[in-house]
Amino acid sequence: MNTTQENGADLATQTTGASNLPETLRYGQTSIQKKKEIPILFENYDAVFALLALVCGYLFVWLINPYHLGLGVTLFTVVFCGIALLYAKKRGVLISRQSNGYLALILLSSLNFSLFSNVSLQFLNLLFLMGVTAYWVAVLTSTRLEQSLGGYFLPDMINQLFKVPFCNFGCAVKIIKGTAVKNKKSKVLFASLCGALAVIPLICVVISLLIQADAAFQSVMQQVTESIGVQFANFLLRLLPAFLTGSYLFGLLYGNLQKRRVDTITAEKAANFSQRCKKLPAAASITALCLLCGVYLFFFGTQTASLFSAFSNQRPDGITYAEYARRGFFELCKVAFINLGVIMVSSVFTVRNGRDQHIALRIVNVVLSVETLLLIATAISKMIMYIDRYGLTQKRVYTSWFMVLLFIVFCMLIVSQFKRINLTKSIVVAFSVCFMLLCYSNVDGIIVKYNINRYQNGTLQTIDVDMMYNTPDASKPYALELYHHTEDLQLKAELKEFLQGQDENIQPFQEMNLQQLLAHRLDVQ
Repeated sequence: MNTTQENGADLATQTTGASNLPETLRYGQTSIQKKKEIPILFENYDAVFALLALVCGYLFVWLINPYHLGLGVTLFTVVFCGIALLYAKKRGVLISRQSNGYLALILLSSLNFSLFSNVSLQFLNLLFLMGVTAYWVAVLTSTRLEQSLGGYFLPDMINQLFKVPFCNFGCAVKIIKGTAVKNKKSKVLFASLCGALAVIPLICVVISLLIQADAAFQSVMQQVTESIGVQFANFLLRLLPAFLTGSYLFGLLYGNLQKRRVDTITAEKAANFSQRCKKLPAAASITALCLLCGVYLFFFGTQTASLFSAFSNQRPDGITYAEYARRGFFELCKVAFINLGVIMVSSVFTVRNGRDQHIALRIVNVVLSVETLLLIATAISKMIMYIDRYGLTQKRVYTSWFMVLLFIVFCMLIVSQFKRINLTKSIVVAFSVCFMLLCYSNVDGIIVKYNINRYQNGTLQTIDVDMMYNTPDASKPYALELYHHTEDLQLKAELKEFLQGQDENIQPFQEMNLQQLLAHRLDVQ
């Protein structure tokens, strides 16, 4: 009897003990434990800002047309930054001067869309604006991997653009739902909304009967449905992308302010990853760089007469100016970019065990950087000669700007070999300043004005009117002036066709900018 009881107890223990085991040890299940869910902590005002983020998402879809960027970008940026600042202050965040500096850069970048209609630069500016805005949120909420802009810039950008927003993607819906459940007023509002939705079918039946009963009411309702129907359809089409965008924006704000899942990338992980990447022996890196430097020295020695002839506005015999400038310029650009990549790869992957190896690697980097500066200077001189001969184009301006930026970067690399500086910060600041100068320089207007002035002075033989069609808003004022002063009948006819062939219809306000408005006000008749 006792034995039976003991056996029964043992059997019960065997059969019921499985429930006390961890999830990983149950039969038929994997041995990987489920990741503990991080709770979503919120107050009532969090739900308010979640709703504002969803509204902001709708504004993004409504105001920003990827094909025609204009005033809408500026308006959206101001609204989003205002919501972010209000949310941060409500959370008790102290606004630092550093965050105000990034905010000023954001507003400066967004304002450019309201002033100029440079299509080729606007897309790049939009990407720049998105990156700076995401980084500003990290600065505002003190969630960066380091106190200032530095070596962890790239991990911070990955964290802010992808990790934090998508790890907190569903927080907006959950916070709104949670607030509605515990709030009596929200329950009343929800009940009212349900009542309104329930009575809609009845209203439709009543309206249809009234339309049949009265012809005047039928005419009015027909006009209303024609005007409202299109707008309502557009509204419905925007809802899904607006919801996704709003959830992303709130995930970015809430995740950083609440410090929720912002540690998916940490400074320790980034540092460990950087150390694991250092596998290349210093001797191998130094040898490779020395051989590359030797190739450039040999190149300079064999091509001195022709390579530097552009500085004196001369070209070798047997080839045209276009062949000489174009061929040499783009090859030298590629070489300079390759050298930058080689130096970056060497600095990231090379193991520096001793002081001698460290010094040797620095010397080789300096030599390679100096040689690259000579190549860049030669390429720029070729482009200047080419522009002097054939005038300006967008491609020539942008490639020249990029080469100047590369020149600045290599100068910083040389300085960093002798003096400890924050190289990442210096490069990012230099790029931001140069890019803003490019955006606000009115590139299209400068190109047209330069070419027309050269043509009128007799130093440029022809004017490419076809190029003006790519930049109509910037070209109109200068084309109209040239039309009134030129005596070339063929050119006059081409300019007239260009001026009268432009669409004078006012674009939606989201796509408008000051340059476009001024161009539309011109009397081209």
